Amino acid sequence: NALRYPAMSEGTWSIRISYGENDQYYGTSAETQVTVADGRYASTIVYKDGASITYNMDPAVMKQAILDSAIDWENSVLPGRDSVDTDDFTMEYYGTASSGSLVELGKNWVPIEGGTAALLKYPAMGAGEQQIRISFNGNTEYKPVSGVEGTLSVNKAKVSVKVSSANIFADEELPAGFVTTDPADDFDVYTLFVGATSDISSAVYLNLPERYTDNAFLKLLDPIVEAVTGKSFTQMLNDGVTVGELRELFSTQELLELMDKLNIDTGTFGQILKVINNMPSLVDSVRIAFGTPNRAGLYTVTAITDNVNYETGVGIGMVLVKMRASGVKLTWNQEIPGGKLTADQAKTFDFGVMLSYNGDVTISQSNVHFLYSGFTSSWRIYSSTTTPPTEPGSYIVTVVTLGGNYLAAPITRTFTITE
Repeated sequence: NALRYPAMSEGTWSIRISYGENDQYYGTSAETQVTVADGRYASTIVYKDGASITYNMDPAVMKQAILDSAIDWENSVLPGRDSVDTDDFTMEYYGTASSGSLVELGKNWVPIEGGTAALLKYPAMGAGEQQIRISFNGNTEYKPVSGVEGTLSVNKAKVSVKVSSANIFADEELPAGFVTTDPADDFDVYTLFVGATSDISSAVYLNLPERYTDNAFLKLLDPIVEAVTGKSFTQMLNDGVTVGELRELFSTQELLELMDKLNIDTGTFGQILKVINNMPSLVDSVRIAFGTPNRAGLYTVTAITDNVNYETGVGIGMVLVKMRASGVKLTWNQEIPGGKLTADQAKTFDFGVMLSYNGDVTISQSNVHFLYSGFTSSWRIYSSTTTPPTEPGSYIVTVVTLGGNYLAAPITRTFTITE
């Protein structure tokens, strides 16, 4: 039939022995009782109280650590320690499902490396207080034993964070591998850029992990942030925040509780604030932009990693955002014929200048500065950085780029305004 039956094991069994008929003998059968004994040693596992290991992204390493740390080998009845390895044992932990939702979906015994149980997916065992179950599979000398449970403390692992120094232009992305971790596990990386721009002003940028731009995440975050600051987190991403607003936000209990539910280590926020607080020039009114630097300058970079299975990691580096000079030039909007204008012409003349990069005039013009100087026809000194002259006289105008992302050679011209 289609039913499956196990092999005979220890115990007393009824057996039937049959002999098939042939041309010399009739067939026959006989039944009897037999007792099957397993002569192997009866195995026992004694779990070691207070057992602890350190998390490792490789489940095989954690299994080996469990074998070394969680079994009381002296009081257990098992083969010699040196004669067995993790393949001789089945190790499980009582895990929480992670698939399909942000909330817990169920609990089940699953392998240390995670897997699927009752159609739900479970991650590999992580850091924290875990309930584990160890079974010995048995061998030729020792019987199997199953279901020995105990509490295991899985400590957070340490991570080394490296920030490579980089030189880029303001319109370029940071190079691949700008921030690396050892081990190379999956981390949320918060990158803080603090420095001085090319126009000698303070600048702070905070580049957040990708999850902060996820719509589902923002729907959870926006109402709490808006209740605290008066504007949603989405608005903050677009408009930036001040140092003072960020300090207030990262110390809000409601936000910290939400982050904890989303498996975000709130200690990361403390590290960000620690970096900011160590910068004495960063008063509360300094504005923090979200993203990577888009203004030329020299920045100190602090990368802070977040993963629930690791201690918060911190790495420091530098990035120089360079001004472009090649292909950058200033061009007069209008030429002055013969270097002369009448007073009436001067009133409507376009004294402006266009800054371009390889012919692109859509780049920012905010770092273009003028200096008009000279004498009127009545020998009065004229000087202005904003308003061109319109009275008769002799003048010179110099245009330079100060700060910004584009450095052009200065241009100068002299002109005369007549009656």
